[in-house]
Amino acid sequence: MKENDKDKGNPVKKVKMSTVLYGSAIFVGVVLAVGIIFIYRFNSAKKIPIYIYNHIPLPAVIVDGTSFISIGEVNQDLLSIKKFYESQDFSSVGLRTDFTTEDGKRRLKIREKELINKMIEDRAIEILAKERGIIVSKKDVNDNVDRKMDEYSSQEKIKENLNKLYGWTIEDFKDKVVRPGLYKDELEKWLAENDGKEKNEKSKKNSADALAKIKKGEDFSKVLKDISKDDSILGGKLGWFKEDQLSPEIRKDVVSLNKGNSSDILESDLGYHIIKLDDVNEANGVKLYEISQLFFPKTSFANWLDKKIKEIRVSVLLTDYVWNQKSGMVEFKDKKMDEFEKESLNKADKDASLLAL
Repeated sequence: MKENDKDKGNPVKKVKMSTVLYGSAIFVGVVLAVGIIFIYRFNSAKKIPIYIYNHIPLPAVIVDGTSFISIGEVNQDLLSIKKFYESQDFSSVGLRTDFTTEDGKRRLKIREKELINKMIEDRAIEILAKERGIIVSKKDVNDNVDRKMDEYSSQEKIKENLNKLYGWTIEDFKDKVVRPGLYKDELEKWLAENDGKEKNEKSKKNSADALAKIKKGEDFSKVLKDISKDDSILGGKLGWFKEDQLSPEIRKDVVSLNKGNSSDILESDLGYHIIKLDDVNEANGVKLYEISQLFFPKTSFANWLDKKIKEIRVSVLLTDYVWNQKSGMVEFKDKKMDEFEKESLNKADKDASLLAL
């Protein structure tokens, strides 16, 4: 009887132990779930200890399904931006910086949105670069920093300034600034030597063909009409300009034209231009130039990157923001914040926190 009772007792103990274990696991799971919901719903570096972000890298943004930007990264970089503005003495130039007021907190939120967009751009550039076989090694980063350090007399002073202005170490500077910058430089070089080269040569040829027609006596507007079937070619009347409103790269050639005449091919960073001076006038002693243009664009890295980012899958998990695939940008979910941002930027000359870093 005692042996039977003992045998019967074991299963009871096992069931109770398993129940406790399962119950504990469920409890821990619920606590973690509630904690995660709290973090996403009430994300704030002040409310959640930075230690948690460093040890539980919860994603704020997922780029291309493989690259994660954590909530901790966003909050740490935002604190660095805040530190930069608060460490400056803007009062000497009549500007203020105050993040303690309600408006100040919202201005910091504008900075957070800009920061997230920049972080997404950096991740996208790295993804695009690696897809094209471009790898920036740790040695590349270190060599770049060492060269820059050699240009300055005091490395200790640089380290001191990084810490004072942003709370960064040299390693932070390498990771947040140097490495993304090198990936961007290398990707830009790749574009110029590959996709960009073919398009630029095509634009140059098209501009030469158009100029040849004009020189044979064809009317500027007819040439424009003929080539407007190509969506990559832009043109038409641009309106009236003062001399100093014209791009420095084409200004001299445009103002030297006689009324009714067209320029040769003028090259700028944007592309190839053929300008016609439609009319000249004068108002209050200032000359005005009415111009038309045929424009054959080069491959712009900024435009190419913008297009590529719009093609990448981006998921924003923070509740205050949404990803606009059409614009390729993170935007505020709250439309009142959009309005506040527009109003604030119109007053940027009075608040240092809205000036570019």
